[in-house]
Amino acid sequence: MISLSPEPPARATSEGAFVDAFGGRFYRLQHCDRLPPFLMNVVSPSDLWLFLASNGGLTAGRASADHALFSYQTVDRIYDSAGVIGPFTAIRVALPGGGEVLWEPFAEHTPHLQVVRRNLYKSIEGDRVWFEELNLELGLAFRYGWATAQDYGFVRRCQLENLTDETRSVRLVDGLRHVLPPGIPARLQNESSCLTDAYKTAELLPGTSLAVYSLAAGIIDRAIPMESLRASVVWSEGLPGADILLSDVQLPAFHAGERIQGETHCRGIRGAYAVSAALTLAPRSQQAWMMVADTELTQAEVARRRQQLGCGGMPEAVTRAIEASTERLRAIVGLADGRQASGAEATAVHHFANVLFNLMRGGIFVSGHEIPCGPFAAFVRTRNVATAERHAAFLAGLPASLPRAAFLQQLATHQDPELERLGLEFLPLTFSRRHGDPSRPWNRFNIRVRDAAGQQVLHHEGNWRDIFQNWEALCLSFPGYLESIVAKFVNASTIDGYNPYRLSHAGIDWELLDHDDPWSSIGYWGDHQTIYLLKFLEWSGRFHPGALTTWLRRDLFTYAAVPYRIATYAAMRRNPHVTIEFDLERHRAIEAAAARFGTDARLVRDADGRVRHVNLTEKLLLLVLTRLTNFVPGGGIWMNTQRPEWNDANNALVGYGVSVVTLCYLRRFLAHLQQHLLPALGDDEVALTAPLAQLARAVAGALERHRGMLGAAAITPAARRSLLDALAEAGTAYRTQVYTHDSGARAALTPAGIRALIDTALAFVDHSIRANARPDGLYHAYNLLEFTEQPPGVEIRHLAPMLEGQVAVLSSGVLPPSEAVALLEALRRSPLYRPDQHSYLLYPDRQLPGFLERNRIPSEAVAGCALLHDLLQARDDRLVVQDASGTCRFHPDLVNGAALEARLQALAADPAWAQAVAQHAGRVKAVYEEVFHHRAFTGRSGSMFGYEGLGCIYWHMVSKLLLAVQENLALAEATRSPAAARLAERYHEVRAGLSFNKTPEEYGAFPTDPYSHTPGHSGAQQPGMTGQVKEEILTRLGELGVQIDAGELRFVPRFLPGDEFVSTEPDFAYTDAAGREQRLRLPTDALAFTFCGVPVVYRRTSGEPQLTLHFTDGSTRTSREAVLPRELAAEVFSRSGRIVRLELALGREFQPWHSSA
Repeated sequence: MISLSPEPPARATSEGAFVDAFGGRFYRLQHCDRLPPFLMNVVSPSDLWLFLASNGGLTAGRASADHALFSYQTVDRIYDSAGVIGPFTAIRVALPGGGEVLWEPFAEHTPHLQVVRRNLYKSIEGDRVWFEELNLELGLAFRYGWATAQDYGFVRRCQLENLTDETRSVRLVDGLRHVLPPGIPARLQNESSCLTDAYKTAELLPGTSLAVYSLAAGIIDRAIPMESLRASVVWSEGLPGADILLSDVQLPAFHAGERIQGETHCRGIRGAYAVSAALTLAPRSQQAWMMVADTELTQAEVARRRQQLGCGGMPEAVTRAIEASTERLRAIVGLADGRQASGAEATAVHHFANVLFNLMRGGIFVSGHEIPCGPFAAFVRTRNVATAERHAAFLAGLPASLPRAAFLQQLATHQDPELERLGLEFLPLTFSRRHGDPSRPWNRFNIRVRDAAGQQVLHHEGNWRDIFQNWEALCLSFPGYLESIVAKFVNASTIDGYNPYRLSHAGIDWELLDHDDPWSSIGYWGDHQTIYLLKFLEWSGRFHPGALTTWLRRDLFTYAAVPYRIATYAAMRRNPHVTIEFDLERHRAIEAAAARFGTDARLVRDADGRVRHVNLTEKLLLLVLTRLTNFVPGGGIWMNTQRPEWNDANNALVGYGVSVVTLCYLRRFLAHLQQHLLPALGDDEVALTAPLAQLARAVAGALERHRGMLGAAAITPAARRSLLDALAEAGTAYRTQVYTHDSGARAALTPAGIRALIDTALAFVDHSIRANARPDGLYHAYNLLEFTEQPPGVEIRHLAPMLEGQVAVLSSGVLPPSEAVALLEALRRSPLYRPDQHSYLLYPDRQLPGFLERNRIPSEAVAGCALLHDLLQARDDRLVVQDASGTCRFHPDLVNGAALEARLQALAADPAWAQAVAQHAGRVKAVYEEVFHHRAFTGRSGSMFGYEGLGCIYWHMVSKLLLAVQENLALAEATRSPAAARLAERYHEVRAGLSFNKTPEEYGAFPTDPYSHTPGHSGAQQPGMTGQVKEEILTRLGELGVQIDAGELRFVPRFLPGDEFVSTEPDFAYTDAAGREQRLRLPTDALAFTFCGVPVVYRRTSGEPQLTLHFTDGSTRTSREAVLPRELAAEVFSRSGRIVRLELALGREFQPWHSSA
């Protein structure tokens, strides 16, 4: 705890440091009230969830937002609810000369009345938070902390400390406001909270401190009885003789100095729980108490809780449960290599947080590479009833668990592709949930970790474009599942080349089109599918060379039967914004079949009802060909499937947008196929479905016929249109076949023909990437296309630079190291750089015009358009109005082109204006576009100031930049490029702008925690579950010098800062490959981490470098090379436990990294 000073600083800044406090290791944020409120995710290994604001506002509950104990609201309302929902404290302090003074710790008005200092503490595990207020006038400190205990709920522990040498007497009321009973879903609470109040009851069970909150009946508008048989409870310990309040109705009386009395029942009002007590605090002493709150208890569970309280010892039991919760969280994170010992404590704690939040979204393999067979049998029945019945005896006879390799071998002996495919797709994950929180209210989470009997549940769920990126980082700790993730990915792609919206343990899911919901939409993303699958192909090749080659010819993979239909090329040209039709009848038929036959009914099936299987070559080739049928030479990949790419805020690019980003990732994908997978095909023909073989030939032919444009000085609009026509029509022909005439017939392609296609495509892609270089040294990210018909052509218009484009080009592999350095230096000089955060914006910030500056029609434009001029003269304001200053403006209802078109049609129906509309409608539309520039509108990215908006840093893209720079640095090192040193400088420059290198004042939150974005006007926003964490797990591995290649494991730590090495001899606590807690004493000048559950210790030494392997039998092996050959690396990758420790003496040649700037 900090010491008191007579006067606080005149304008204290918020500072941070690691401290030992409250029985653990915490990061202390001093003067936390100097920062604007920020949101924290206080994590738990159970289904308890808690989102907490730095000003004390909160929401909490179990499992999902519909089971809230404190109402689930958006983050802005949580900030506003501090002191109104959740904790409140009022203390009347007796003064030496008589009378009392009221102190309300953490109340917004308190600093205006008394001199206080506020601090905030968060545990390094992220599961406990303490608030502290020091009253410098009264000599008192009040603290309260939140923690979770799986079997008991949410624990609020309080401390009131006398900091003086005099006895202090106080009266206090402390408690929780607006405790929700079960049975009130989030939507009902947010839309009809006054109605829910009318059903509420609260009662204090006699002889206990246990209060029960329930509904008198289920809330329903139909005339049927509906019992409410679950309750929330709150109880307290630590203030003997305290009165219990069940509402806050007496608080005004307490504030006024009046006496209050206990309550035993209340109804029809919002429930609260408070303790009222008088205390005498001896000098330098403190009084502690706790409150424990939980929800969704049955009557039997309430009775058991009452019995437990009557037996005594509950505070101790709760404390042990909190400690067990923390230990469980450490074990979960440790399994995924999240625990490290570093002299740079912020770096290690930040890594722990990154791994934690990665697991919260993607899940954890709690049994390592061991497969639980009982859950697998249940999984098979969920997915495919017929397969479960065919293999019922086999599934019933499996042991409790099997090593994954043996498990897959047993499945293969049955020679049933459906059983084998399901075995590959079975991922024994738990702890996963979608990344919903009060700052992301559009995502709904559901935490399922245990069933009603308390048994562990295997469950994962997520948007496919999110969960696969989390699985990439996860698989670096569990590489045995890499090939399963590849199978899971390609089995969820559609026959027209895309992926559905969501994935879960039960299978795939897609969005439904709801015309009554303005937020409802359907479509497919493109860039994510390309780069995320590629990353798994790359990692598989590094860890397990050749593992995928046998799949290239095996019919083991499926197509998702998403009931969408992509439009023809001609229809896309007419309206590129509406290109996908939702087939409701097909959706209903699929869902009916899934209910009867299992969720595999959501996959494409042949006429006999069996799931269609194809080989991996077909799946990979279809992804490539789908992108190539939308290839716009010199522009990128046409975004015509109703979805933006990584940046959802660029949603208006859909239709006319052309993506250089996807083009760059396609380039990397093509290069990987060319160099690593296609050589394994050999020379024999490959069987593909006939429509795909035909598509491949058509695309190859179109590219060959237009090869001449590669040597042209510039691509003409006519040449661009000619190639796009050929490619897009080939795509239309393919989709028509598979949508309407798909028999599953096969045709063959030669590997030589496939290789020629890939080689030619790569030449075109490289040419177009180079064509998107900008004069300022950056690259375009997106372009706009415009079709012309007389003569036929495609024009390309460029947009402002975007960080996303620079990351994609750096990732593509097209730039040599010297050009990568030049791009990064240009990036630092560009308007994307934000000096105050030492980091990069998504796009340049700009000042938007004021309200009256918008929608101004130039007078010459009005005069030059007879229809607008005549309407004004006739005082007809249906299209245009003139304000008091004489400025002409479009009617305020004409908010977009569609509204203008509808108004023109209505005007054309008026005989007085029909002829004028027919003659001049085109000119009116042109004037409208000149005024509003909607064709250049990229989406909400250019019209909002938070999230992915103007002035915002989106930390996921910055971390993607960090990874891209690290990849280029690795290439430069491998090729001994002179640019390596400059790339190292640029890498650490980007890294220096990340959160854990900032002060709380700079970051606006706990610096060790990941957040999604930082707007220009505030601190970090959207806590925890961001894609950033995946990228930083990968870069952390690279910083430590861990390299996997051709099945070998290398340690090459060339760019570690000197402060990473510990100066003391600490114990390194870690989780081993089997999930056991272990401790290892480190020497000075060392650092430690785990990889695949094996501890790795680096020591700075003065001798020769040496790698020592410690085996489970006590033997050791040493090597002058920091390399594990394949057979030993496989022991690490498989988490076999045979190797128990790796120690690397770095030797005299090792030099810690330091900037030369």
